[in-house]
Amino acid sequence: MTLLVDDIAADLAARIAGITVANGYRTDIGSKVFAGRRRLDDSHIPCAVIVENEDTPTAQQPGKVRIEARYAVEGVAACDPDHPADVGRAIVADIKQAIWGGDITFGRRVVSIDYRGRTIAPREDGAAMVSAAVEFSLSFAETLASGG
Repeated sequence: MTLLVDDIAADLAARIAGITVANGYRTDIGSKVFAGRRRLDDSHIPCAVIVENEDTPTAQQPGKVRIEARYAVEGVAACDPDHPADVGRAIVADIKQAIWGGDITFGRRVVSIDYRGRTIAPREDGAAMVSAAVEFSLSFAETLASGG
């Protein structure tokens, strides 16, 4: 038996893995997708990291809870060192398209999906890569006795 949160994580990872130029996106950050990886090196680039942040109960009844779970998807790709924001914006656009371009109910598992913002990180001096992230939240109902 898989948990609801596992199903959502797998669906989200599959969507992000589809981000390739061959699939019509602007970047290839979906070529490697990591769940929560913190440290990256040059061998990982281009890639995406899915970060699961805190969740908040928004409504409860005995044994059941509605959760708002916050996520961030960070993409890292090579860039022109003089214009890193150009690729940063492409990463953001690709992530938004992958998440909101398909079934936003994630197979009727998600009640709502809300955009929370985006970030393009400052590039380190001399580095020819940029990272950008999109933050969002998913709301879904969970039966606590099943573990989620």
